[in-house]
This record gives sequence, C-alpha cells and structure tokens, in this order.
Amino acid sequence: MYDEQIRRSARRYDVDALDFVHPLETDLFSAVSKAAERARSIILTGTAGDGKSRLCGRLWTELGGSSDDWTANEIYQEITAEIAGRVRTVGIIRDLTALPSQGTYGIWEGKNALLEEVNRSFFSADPDWIFVVAANDGQLLDTWRRSAEVPLSQESYELLEACLVEGQPASQGDVAFFNLSAVSCARIIDLTLKAIIAHPGWAAAYAEQEAEGFFSEICPIRRNFEILSSPQFKSRLRQLFELMDLNELHTPIRRVLLLIANMLLGHPSAKDRLMSPSDIRPFVRAGKAHIADIHQNLFGANLTSARRESLEIFEFLNRFGIGDETTNRIDNILVFGPSDETLRPYYESLVVGAFSTQALDDLSALRNDYLERPDATQEGEHPFLNSLQAQRRAIFFQIGDDQSDDLRLWDLTVFRHAGEFLRDVVKPLRDVGKANRSITARLVNGLNRIFTGMLVTTDRELLIAAGLSGSAAGLSQILVERISVAPRRHERIELRDGSLPTLIVQIDSGVEIGLKLNLVRYEFLMRVAGGALPGSFSKECHEDILAFKSAILAAFSRSRPMEETKDLSFRILSLNGEGEPVDDVIEVNFA
Repeated sequence: MYDEQIRRSARRYDVDALDFVHPLETDLFSAVSKAAERARSIILTGTAGDGKSRLCGRLWTELGGSSDDWTANEIYQEITAEIAGRVRTVGIIRDLTALPSQGTYGIWEGKNALLEEVNRSFFSADPDWIFVVAANDGQLLDTWRRSAEVPLSQESYELLEACLVEGQPASQGDVAFFNLSAVSCARIIDLTLKAIIAHPGWAAAYAEQEAEGFFSEICPIRRNFEILSSPQFKSRLRQLFELMDLNELHTPIRRVLLLIANMLLGHPSAKDRLMSPSDIRPFVRAGKAHIADIHQNLFGANLTSARRESLEIFEFLNRFGIGDETTNRIDNILVFGPSDETLRPYYESLVVGAFSTQALDDLSALRNDYLERPDATQEGEHPFLNSLQAQRRAIFFQIGDDQSDDLRLWDLTVFRHAGEFLRDVVKPLRDVGKANRSITARLVNGLNRIFTGMLVTTDRELLIAAGLSGSAAGLSQILVERISVAPRRHERIELRDGSLPTLIVQIDSGVEIGLKLNLVRYEFLMRVAGGALPGSFSKECHEDILAFKSAILAAFSRSRPMEETKDLSFRILSLNGEGEPVDDVIEVNFA
C-alpha cells in the first residue's frame, strides 16, 4: 500500500484518492517557502508507512512540480524554487535506503557524491542546494554510520543523532528535522476517519444500492460503515488509540488504513478475508452476511491467527483484552437480559442496537439452547459461550460515557483504570496543568507498598526505604526519609504534563526525580494501591519502580550526604494496627 500505487489506482478507476492534510504538512511547507527565515535541508523520518513518500510528493507539487513527473517513481528528483528570499535547487530523495550506490543524481555521480553535498548543506549558512531526505528511522543513522569515507559524514551523523535520539539540535549544523513517528496515533485516527467517512464514494454507493445486494439495508458493508460513522463508535475507538499513545505504541498511517479497510470489509469466508460488492448477495442468501461484524473485524477476528499476529496494529489492540475480560453484571445481561425485567433495558440498548437482525436471531437460538442444555458439546464449550467474546466486544463500543461508571466499562479490558487515567490524569494535566491530589495520593500509596514491601496505608508522604541487601530488596525496613506529598519546605510530589504524565518527586530545591507514567505503569501502581501484589501484574513495571527508588536514593546521597560521626543510627519501619508506618530508632555506638 504505497502512495504512488494508490494514486495510480485512483486514476485507473476514476475515483478520488483518500486525502487529508498531514499534521506536519504546514510546518514542512513553511520550511521551503519564500518567507522562510533561512534555507535548510530537510529530513523526513519515521516508521515504514508513516507517510514520508506522500509528504515528499505533496512538497514536490507545492514547489511547482508536476504530479505526472512525480509518479514516474524516480528515487531522486530535482526542482528549482524560491526559498528564503532567493532561487535555489531542491533535491528530493524519496527513499534514502533504496538509493543505488551507482547512478547519476543530478550533477552528481554516485550515492557518495550526493551524500557529500547533502552533508555540506547541513553546515552551510546559506546553501544554493537544499535536500529533502526521506528515510526510515531505523536506517537513517545507519546510512551515515556506513558512509564514514564521505566528507562531513561524522559531523552529519552527530547532528542527526541529536535530532532523532535526543530530540534537540546538535552543537553545530542545522537541519529541519521531522519525525513522523512522533505524531499522535489519536490524531492520525481522527484525520483518517474524517477523510474516509466524508469520501464522496459513499454517497454514490447509497444512490446505486442493489436489492438484497451491495449497500442495501441488509448489506454488512453498509452496516459497518454506518457504525463506523456513529459518534459513539468513533469516540470509543479514539480512546483506544489515545491509550496506545499513552502506552508508547506507535501505529503508522498505512496500518491505520489497513485496519479501517478490514473493519469495513472483513469477512472470514471472503477471498483474502475481505468482501467485494459481488460477495454481498451470496452471503445474504447463505445467511452469512452478519458474520462480517465491525466489532470483530477491529480485532482481526476475520483473519487467520498467523496473519493477525503478523500485523502489529491488531496485536496492539488485542493487548486490551476486550472480549476476554468481563464482569458478572455484563455476562448476566448477555445471558438473562431478554427475560429479566431488570436487565432487559440494558440488553435492548447494548445488544439489540449492536447486532443485525440475523445475528440477534442466531444469538437467541444459541442462548435458549444454552439455558436448556448448558453442558459442553462434543466439540468443546457450548457455542453460546464461544459467542460471548463477540458480544462483549460489541457492548464495549455501545456503553456510553454516562453509563461507563455504572457498568464498569473499563473492567471489560485488562486496563481497569484506563478510563480514570484519561479522565482524571491526562485531560486535566493538558487542560489546566494539574490533576486532583487524590490521584497523586493513590499513586504514592502504590509506590510506598513497592518501596517498603509492606502493606502500608499511608498516602500523605512517600517512604524512601532500603533493605540490608540494597534498594532492590523485597522487604525494605530501613527508613531513609519521608517526603511530603503536600509542599513542605523544598519537598513536594506532583503530577506534570509532558510527552507522558510524569510523577515528580522533589527532595530539595532544584533536585527532582521523575517517573513517566505510561498506561501500564499507571495501571500497575493503581492495582498495587488497591491491594494487588507487585509481581502479579507486571514484573517489568515492578523493576521500573525499584529503579525509580534507586534514583531517589542516589539523589538523596548527593543532596544530603551523611555526616561523619562515631555513632550510627537506623530508623526501622514497622506497621501499626491500621497499616500506618511507624519507625523506631536503633543506635549503634562504636567503642
């Protein structure tokens, strides 16, 4: 699914290609505009599928190039344009790693000669030539590392490494650096959904619908499209993508497009597991149209397990465990909802609204059979129990925000505190720069239980403790210091906004230690605060928190060095009957 192939296919079939403005497009165009402050070469990097080729093509036409020339698929092309006050030549390398070592590139013979000129442009105050270089992030630095014989390659490597790894300019040289992988997944899904839903092809499909066939009222593609277009579904899908951002999982545009295509067209019995218009009537007549369910397709249920596992976007989404996690109340709605007066309103709003008539009839028959004969069949579990995963997935997207607390929406996922993380941590930090202190207190309670290895209940102060065998000891009863959550002298503990919400522990003026809270770490700390054992959810998180404690202890040793004395004293932690920490001082006198 490459940009050039999409454009050619769109022209061949005489349809409008899917299009939207990339979040970095405006800044990219500004870097090559007449009014730019200075002329600089440009690096476009990111994961495969992030849209580098597409942005190169948009830049080409912005500079006055012909779209026909661009689709010739040459790896290197040149154009002249007025940039930063005068005419310059712009060389565009649309794929650095695919650039052959031997070849003629403008006036340069061979890849090394071209790279030398690219290097010179990085360190020229007013270059006559500037370059736009597109390369995958994993191969960008490697290209310059392997080009040590090319003049200025070492300096260029250090410049690009500072931009890519450290996210800041190097001490010398200048480049306009665009890392497409840094663009939010939530922003990409917003733009992609808007472009797909607004595409004029859907209006034509409605106008040309076929009786009992493509885009009729019983067509699964139409049903999936209408669900995809609903505000409720879009909002919940966006929350999942925002949580992927908060879990440091990046999904390129190409994979998002693949996902949405599978959501709309997926069917386990179709060729390549994707429906075409000609498939609809046979599936309807065979009573199999309802199997093409958007809630299942979202998680790749229509694909083979091998194919599903090979695509990281399905692996990311399946990490949420939606469909496998549940609550007694949700399962009672699914099993007894049609016949129970109390549960029936929930069943009608959550289940009836999520499935087609054919699917509801099949579920009703399975449910009735299960209630009459709940025993397993010869093939394994009763088919109705096997259908619960799909029903839970549909319900997850049907529950509105006004019902999320009542029905414990996020208990249908592995991350039970995900909704709270979005609502009470991420949003207030972005909007007003601070979160409710009760959230900080619970995080501190979780930290205390890990730092000490004891079931402490205090959340007003952070207990910095060590064990006789070091900071990573399972039981740490030697109290080093108590740090107040509320500001006290130069001490404080607070949440701050950043690329991720960050818990800041300030132990002295200008001495701060931060713990970035991704979704997994937040869930881990909240579960520990709620009584879970530290090793029961994530060993990796447990190790991360112990490393955080070690960093705090190291900061203490630098900021508050111990006074030399002939006497040695320890403060030994223990718990009272309410789980509150108390410490007893033990003194050791040397003769």
